[in-house]
Amino acid sequence: MMARMGVCICGLALLAGPARAVTLTLWTNNIVMPSGRTFQMPISASDPDGQPLRFDVTTSDKRLSGVFAPSSNPSIVMNVSGVDSETNAFTGNLVAQLFDDLTPTTATRIVTLVNSNFYNGLLFQRVISNFVAQCGGATNNSAFESGVTLDDEYVASLIYDGFGQLGMANQASATSQGTHDSNDSQFFITDVDLSIGNTNAPSPQYLNFEQPIFGQLTSGFGVLTQIMSTAVIASGQSSTPVSNVVINSATIITNSQDAVLRLTAAAKFRGNVAVTVSATNAENEVATQTFQVNVITDTNTSPAFLGPVPSSVTMSQNVAASFVVMATDIDGKPTAFGYENVDTGAFPTNMLLSHNKRTNVLTINPEATLTGKVDMLIGVTDQIHSYDTQAFTVNVLPGSPTPTMTIVPLKGSMMDASSKRLNASSINVTGTFAFNSQSDQTFSSNDVISLSLGATNNPLSLIFTPDRSGWRFLNGTISGQGTPANASPKKVHASVQFNPAKGTFKILASGFDFPTPLTNNVLQVGVAIGINYGTDVRPWVEIRPGSFVPPPPIVSSP
Repeated sequence: MMARMGVCICGLALLAGPARAVTLTLWTNNIVMPSGRTFQMPISASDPDGQPLRFDVTTSDKRLSGVFAPSSNPSIVMNVSGVDSETNAFTGNLVAQLFDDLTPTTATRIVTLVNSNFYNGLLFQRVISNFVAQCGGATNNSAFESGVTLDDEYVASLIYDGFGQLGMANQASATSQGTHDSNDSQFFITDVDLSIGNTNAPSPQYLNFEQPIFGQLTSGFGVLTQIMSTAVIASGQSSTPVSNVVINSATIITNSQDAVLRLTAAAKFRGNVAVTVSATNAENEVATQTFQVNVITDTNTSPAFLGPVPSSVTMSQNVAASFVVMATDIDGKPTAFGYENVDTGAFPTNMLLSHNKRTNVLTINPEATLTGKVDMLIGVTDQIHSYDTQAFTVNVLPGSPTPTMTIVPLKGSMMDASSKRLNASSINVTGTFAFNSQSDQTFSSNDVISLSLGATNNPLSLIFTPDRSGWRFLNGTISGQGTPANASPKKVHASVQFNPAKGTFKILASGFDFPTPLTNNVLQVGVAIGINYGTDVRPWVEIRPGSFVPPPPIVSSP
């Protein structure tokens, strides 16, 4: 019995055959990348049992660092059929990781389209050798789209310095303003042999922050090579394949076999670095590969781009709204912002817009009379490339139709010295104020303070906005620096303080001329703070030519 059992064991050992091992494949062993930038390096690997792999990286110089994109990023698998340059029919899979961690909106939209079978049966309708293969169109209709557009989703680390990169096919271009924020369902994959160091097949860096990148091909480079070689009807940028290149099916998977290595070179580093990557399975079987990275000076200049902008901003009349707007220029060039009223095609005249470059806060201050919806564009430029723009809507809700605050000037003076010398007029007024029942009873850090001081038919108008230098908001007390809307010069020394705890205010201004000389003794001190406002119009006392003081308070008889 024991002998027969031994024979049986030997027989099983002979039938087992050689053990399978982890494999790791690189499409190229040499890459060129720019200093101060990030390169998306595809890693194709495989575990014999399909179990998840752990990826690791080491570099021979710490000035080039590497980190792997999250394994949780979804991947798209497209089974494609076509005819190559030798007229041989082919069918194979393209596998690409979608950068859900960096471009979540775009990745989610692609996943939704794939899961709805949108791409099944569609074509690679545009193939340009040494450039891109574009897909998602229908037969005889390269303009075929899903009908749902997406805003551009730019990320500083995603530039066209590699190969097999996935980009959205919007209508923008580097040579004309085009149409940004027009991404739909079509996208492209850059050719397999592109490199910034290849003069014959350079990576299309002129697409940086024009066509947003959202993924990287990780396997199927041989299939992409066949697609790129297919015969085309060359017609400008169309290059339609003679034989259809069809997406038979598209599916979304969690890919635990392939990876994307993100290599980042220090800004001033130049030189060659050896990079070793490894893939390890659950049994600690390891496969390794080493490739060379040549880091060179980046001579390309990329446009600036905007960070996220809210689709709409809502505020009450005469109340400011603010939000953070980031601008990125990877070349470190200074940026400039622009604004446009979509209906007029010009800079908005019914609101003040200011962008604080230190805090990146954009403050919108509507005119006191403005209500309703205003469609806006904000844009940023490095003053070399065209603007990157984003649309948003300003909604101004009507405020209270009646004053919600009463003010009583008690002490002070208004001095009109324009007849003697320029820019010598001044204001110094203190008094009390009180809210009434229609007020919100508070001051907000986003409230705009507007003052109307002087002649009732054309008073000096001063605006205090939260983005101004010197603005302070502490424990309900607001102080800041004001800007005159209708006085000369434009820079006037002015400040205002309101103390809700004590119910007092103080207004100071000097170094200006009143827009209308103070020729009579009916003057006003008008105040608007957010939706709280009141106006004091009364005869002030002229104590000498051009110098006025508030009348004494009325004292009730005993």
